[in-house]
Amino acid sequence: MQERIVASNPKIVAVGGGKGGVGKSTVSILLAFWFARMGKKTILVDADLGGANLHTFMGIKNPPRTLNDFVNKRYDSLEEISLNTEMENLYLIAGASDILSLANIHISQKAKLIQNLARLDADYIVLDLGAGTSYNVLDFFLIAEKKVVVITPQPTSIHNAYAFIRNTVYRRLSQLVSQKSSLQAIIKTAMDTNNELKIRTVTELLQIIQELDGKEAVTSMKEEIRHIRPFIITNMSRTNRDKGAGRVIQIVADKYLMIHSVDLGSIVYDQKLYAMATDMLPLTNLIQSSDAFASVYGMAMKLLGDK
Repeated sequence: MQERIVASNPKIVAVGGGKGGVGKSTVSILLAFWFARMGKKTILVDADLGGANLHTFMGIKNPPRTLNDFVNKRYDSLEEISLNTEMENLYLIAGASDILSLANIHISQKAKLIQNLARLDADYIVLDLGAGTSYNVLDFFLIAEKKVVVITPQPTSIHNAYAFIRNTVYRRLSQLVSQKSSLQAIIKTAMDTNNELKIRTVTELLQIIQELDGKEAVTSMKEEIRHIRPFIITNMSRTNRDKGAGRVIQIVADKYLMIHSVDLGSIVYDQKLYAMATDMLPLTNLIQSSDAFASVYGMAMKLLGDK
């Protein structure tokens, strides 16, 4: 058999957004399944460093190797801790939910992990991120070529997702001025929505930075912000009105953050899938008959085709 040629630089898809309970893990698995079925070598990575459980959804009760083994130098590469799954072309790098140290990973360990993700022998890497907006979560989200934000139609979820995108933008801006303490202080101030400088939008923030650091610096920042471009997926949609939740994020992010997001559509509410996820049962047992699985097909195609 002819040896399969894999892309030298894998495309990273990060799935995150707001608080827990919106179905990030489910969406991560469904996207990874479709990539694999389309013939792409796909590695699903549990990047929830504080509460990993992706292996359970994949039908693996006690993974023999986890990210913790790599971080603690028991293995030299992520390839060595990659696990086979029941599906062809799909592999899993499991997290370690019982290791508290992984939740507070050192910056050098995080840098090593990010570098090694980019070296994995795969076409696509799907990162299932943890909840919240910690620097670890945001930094993993920022390294992805395709940034997916999962929401549900509830107003609280939409608000949390917007806050996640907002914090992502400010985190990237802060990284860009890491050597300029005065600009970092302004960005930190602007992150407070009730800040004393009355900065309400990224446009207003960049105007102040331009006055202090020049037009060239701001031009570079605008280009970096443009690359964030999140893809919005509305999960557990029940009505036609629910399907419009992603559009709300689009409008607000464009107005206040200079972010042009892409609404990938909605995943229909699937009672069987929801029950299995709640009971931590392997989603592999349901996939072929799941309405939600079918909903993700078009989304996976759009992500594969997006340049």
